[in-house]
Amino acid sequence: MKITFWGTSHGVPAHDRYCSCTLIESGDVFYLIDCGAPAVDLIHRNHLDINKFRAVFTTHAHSDHTFGIPALAELMNWYYRDSSADFYLTDKALADAMLNFMGAGDASRVDTERLRFKIASTGVVYEDENIKVEYIPTCHMGVGKPSYSILVTEGDKTILFSGDLSGGLCHKDIPDIVFNDGVDVMVCEMAHFGLDDIKPYLERLKVRDLYFNHVYPLEKYDQIEAVKGSYPFNIYTPNDNDSFEL
Repeated sequence: MKITFWGTSHGVPAHDRYCSCTLIESGDVFYLIDCGAPAVDLIHRNHLDINKFRAVFTTHAHSDHTFGIPALAELMNWYYRDSSADFYLTDKALADAMLNFMGAGDASRVDTERLRFKIASTGVVYEDENIKVEYIPTCHMGVGKPSYSILVTEGDKTILFSGDLSGGLCHKDIPDIVFNDGVDVMVCEMAHFGLDDIKPYLERLKVRDLYFNHVYPLEKYDQIEAVKGSYPFNIYTPNDNDSFEL
């Protein structure tokens, strides 16, 4: 499994960072975790075959995690007619709005047999010959507005994408799996809480590698750099287009 960070910014893009988007390559196909970046452009710039694109899994409905989907799906609908994919959203109203946009106000013009918009819920939502994808609820959006961390498994390899978490980690919504069974890699946001808020959790973390992205304010990069080497796992702050093999 190869992981490439296509978007590592927080809620606003920067001159050198797109909003949240991570590419997973497994087998001969690929998937996205969140889609705040212009994914269809990046697919072409990286010389990927759009017909080998399988699915987008979004952590929550905010625009910096989802607004790359309409452009991608709309081109798949009318131009790349051999393509097919699943799009997992967390909000039905957003899914309906995207379908209407793609159909220029008429969702019936969208080929929903090829482009399948689904509403994610807690538990395993997807499994194919390469990966299994599980949604774990978090508290970023507040009552009645779902948000999730996403656990991806390939064979015996595991990677957890935190998605956006609660402000100040006030709801203690880092998934238990990273403290109990552990995962190989955790990709954790760093915009909605400070380093002091997460330090008690870092002491209990069972991971090999921890990647902090979605960092805001930018002074936190220096704070993260200062604690590297203080824990029994590697800490990274990836830039756009950085990648690693798992």
